[in-house]
Order: sequence, then structure tokens, then C-alpha cells
Amino acid sequence: MNRIAWIAVCAGLTVGTLPAQATEWIGRWGTPGCSADDTVIGLDRRELDLSTFETSCRTLRAEQRRDVYEITAECHGEGRPRRVSFTVRVEGETLSFIRQRGFDFSPKRFRRCR
Repeated sequence: MNRIAWIAVCAGLTVGTLPAQATEWIGRWGTPGCSADDTVIGLDRRELDLSTFETSCRTLRAEQRRDVYEITAECHGEGRPRRVSFTVRVEGETLSFIRQRGFDFSPKRFRRCR
């Protein structure tokens, strides 16, 4: 197995081990709304679409820890790729970034887009 295939398998196993209920952070989130003029991001098990911040990320790991989710990713934007981590909390239809390491942005609170 070549190195790229091995990395893909390992990444899939790590992210794929989330319990079924640990998916509430996955989806499209916007602020203040979800229109084309609003800040909209996409979060899922494979990638984080932060293109509104001129960045996209490959999800490396996502874990539920009590009432928060810790997400580690490798992000690409302007400059060199970097490893980042986000801690998010979901309360109803609101997702809040409560800690960011490696890539800080505002706003911190988003609502689920339908």
C-alpha cells in the first residue's frame, strides 16, 4: 500500500470512529443567516469548508468530549498548510466556536442552515 493510500485509510478510521450521535456539528452553518450575503461555513467528517475565510481544511480527527466536539484539521489558504484545532459546542440550532488554535476567525456563533 502506498503512503497516500495508507494516510487515507488512517484518516478514514480516525474520523469514522465517531459514535452515531456525535454528528450534530456536521452541516452548513451561517451568520447572521444562510443567504449568499452571509458568512456560511460547512463542517463534515472529511473537510471543513471555510472558504468564506479563504481557507479549506481536511478533517483529521473529530471527537466528542462531554458537551463539546474537538476537531483537528489540516488547513490550506494563503501561505503554508497548517494544523489547526477547533472546539465547538452545539446548542439546539446554534454552533459556537469556543476555542480555536492555529486559525482564529470571527464571528464565533453560527446557526444551522436548512
